[in-house]
Amino acid sequence: MKISYNWLKKYIPIKLSVEEFCDKLTMFGLEVEEIINLEEKFENIVIGKIISISKHPNSDHLSTCLVDIAEKEPLSVICGAPNVGKNQTVVLAKIGAKIGEIEVKKVKLRGIKSFGMICSEKELGLSENHSGIMILDEKFNAGEPISKALNLADNIIEVEVTPNRPDLLGMIGLAREIGVMIDEKYSKPKIKFQESSQLTSDAISIEIKNPKLCPRYCCRIVRNVTIKSSPDWLQQRLRAIGLRSINNVVDVTNFVLMEYGQPLHAFDYDKISGKKIIVRTAKNNEQIELLDEENYKLKQDNLVIADAEKPIALAGIMGGMSSCISPKTKDIVLECAHFEPKNIRTTSYLMNLESDSSHRFERGTNPNGLEEIIDRAAQLIQQVAGGEICKNIVDVYPKKISPQKIFLRTKRVNDILNINLKSEKIKSFLQKFEFTISEKNNDFEVTIPTFRPDIEREIDLIEEIARRYGYQNITSTASIPQIENRQKRLTLRAIKNHLVKLGFFEVCNLSFSGTDVFEKLNLSNSDFRRETADMKNPLGEQFSILRTTLIPDLLRNVATNLSYKFEDFKLFEMNNVYFKKDEKSFLEKTFLTGTITGKFNSEYWNVHPDKPSFFDVKGVVESILEILHIPKITNYVKSTEPYFVKEQSADLIFGDEKIGSFGVLSDKILSKFEIKTFTLLFDIDLTKLLKHISQDEIVYSEVIKFPPVLRDIALISAQNISVSEIEKTIKSLNSEIIRSVSLFDVYAGKQIEKGHRSLAFRITFQSEKSTLTDNFVDKLFDKIVRKLSSDYKIKLRKK
Repeated sequence: MKISYNWLKKYIPIKLSVEEFCDKLTMFGLEVEEIINLEEKFENIVIGKIISISKHPNSDHLSTCLVDIAEKEPLSVICGAPNVGKNQTVVLAKIGAKIGEIEVKKVKLRGIKSFGMICSEKELGLSENHSGIMILDEKFNAGEPISKALNLADNIIEVEVTPNRPDLLGMIGLAREIGVMIDEKYSKPKIKFQESSQLTSDAISIEIKNPKLCPRYCCRIVRNVTIKSSPDWLQQRLRAIGLRSINNVVDVTNFVLMEYGQPLHAFDYDKISGKKIIVRTAKNNEQIELLDEENYKLKQDNLVIADAEKPIALAGIMGGMSSCISPKTKDIVLECAHFEPKNIRTTSYLMNLESDSSHRFERGTNPNGLEEIIDRAAQLIQQVAGGEICKNIVDVYPKKISPQKIFLRTKRVNDILNINLKSEKIKSFLQKFEFTISEKNNDFEVTIPTFRPDIEREIDLIEEIARRYGYQNITSTASIPQIENRQKRLTLRAIKNHLVKLGFFEVCNLSFSGTDVFEKLNLSNSDFRRETADMKNPLGEQFSILRTTLIPDLLRNVATNLSYKFEDFKLFEMNNVYFKKDEKSFLEKTFLTGTITGKFNSEYWNVHPDKPSFFDVKGVVESILEILHIPKITNYVKSTEPYFVKEQSADLIFGDEKIGSFGVLSDKILSKFEIKTFTLLFDIDLTKLLKHISQDEIVYSEVIKFPPVLRDIALISAQNISVSEIEKTIKSLNSEIIRSVSLFDVYAGKQIEKGHRSLAFRITFQSEKSTLTDNFVDKLFDKIVRKLSSDYKIKLRKK
């Protein structure tokens, strides 16, 4: 936003140099992007009088002008503007002047020398108008510097106003903010005018058909105005900030827009059919010609200002040609309204229309300050255009927007800012921002004025206090950040890195879910995953709860990848899930869930990987346990999870606690997620698993010097006896000597009794102290056979 320093000082006394002021402004939170000294900018740019004009002999569109600038001889200047003419008063940039980044030099254009440049408003940076050269009133004297003639001895300060501070998009809002910064009182213009006896409500009526999109609409009528050029002071104010003067009435609406930050619009009263203004959404394919002289086709969600017959303005963005102010206008209707920001922003974006009005409305205006603003506009119109102001405002405000109240704790302020402010000082700071304060036991209930939509929470108030106190006055203290549970962070990172090395891709899904996923996974009504934490204001049924399992989203990821013709891939997600604890709180846990779809390993010309199986996913789980150095006392039992194939799944048990499960997903479950490819899954509760990780430093043992003894044993076992139970029993007989027990063959056939199976294990015997003798190993081997026979009725297989 461009700020005229001279204009700003009309509302607040500023005794600082412009450089000091800008430094303070930046420290206060309004970043200054550029300072333009207009006197320096317009050096060597003067008023000129065109004495004569002739066609350029070698060009159809160029003219040769003789321009008087009160020097010994008039200057010959080549000009290509279509509106150049004899006896015009213009702005001439002499040789050496700078127009933007370009320095004006003596040039030869098609054989004729040119000693300067006749400028447009855009070239001078006074507005965006570049339709022709800038033509001035003949009262200005030739040779007079433009900065003096147009009263441009000013500094223009360009600041970056963040979208959450719409109150700073006007001079009065800026003056209010600066008053807090420099501890000075700002002043608003005094509004006083005479009203006629005719009531505004007798001349026009207002109807708001969509109060959500237009919560408030005010209007006034001024009769018998005279449309003409604006007085110099008004043109100068607008010119300084880059706005072009149009006529006195339109200029007033633009002036008040920049003064208060509230857009207004003026309609020609006689062009309003039915003498009624209706605020409504557009009819589909309804059309309107706007002030940019372009026709626009409207949609049903576009908000318009209409009369009894047609739309006359696109609400909050631009007025229409059918009701615009013209030289013949006698009576005007002034509009001052509050529109819903989102609708204005959407319409502006979709129609590729941006204006000073839309820029403010889409950020939010103050709904409770409209009377003062419309009265200010009426006062100025009467001052510059004459006329009689009809009595009273027509104000339609169906549901008043009330100020928000926020509780502020004194201790919280001091803790956050590391300062020691008394409650009285905090109160005085907040009052400077025009917040209403109610003190309660050394704390405060703060009423936020509706012109400050950025203040929503206690921390926002603390930020305001910090700005007033001065960021530079807050003592900085060094602190060593304490990262919560460093061991957990490193462990989770190690798991992720390990899975990536195995060829897995990490995914990350939203934490929201719907209750329909429980049916898809066949979870019983008593399943702990149905204890959900419900969302208060869900976006929809599919986002109504916080996730209690990562499985459904991961299966959707699988389905998506398969739809893109990826056949073999591995995915995992490590994320938090949430379980309802009681009515006011929930329990948060970290889970690791992964899927293997298609083949586990890639296929090469000389390698043809086996079909994926339960043992692939079991190997992944075991490799995770191995890198975490989990003590090898985990156990596997048949899984009871309803989404697995019964005989091809297992639960991971640590002690008496289940910490996860893995296996082959059933076709019935996969079909519910539109998956037709063989898929394996593992699901591990990391919150439980991490409790079993040893915090002790890892100590490496020496390699055993003595040779191992390998013995194979084939057993006939009942099918209901798990392999892990057998392995555990064998190791329990002498864990220091029996180093490992590994299954290498399973058989169930004609030679095996029904309900039984043959299991072949390889047992490794090894001592750290001496070489084992055959006699010692034979005795231990016999002991294993007897133990299995007595505990499980397991026999040695003889054939």
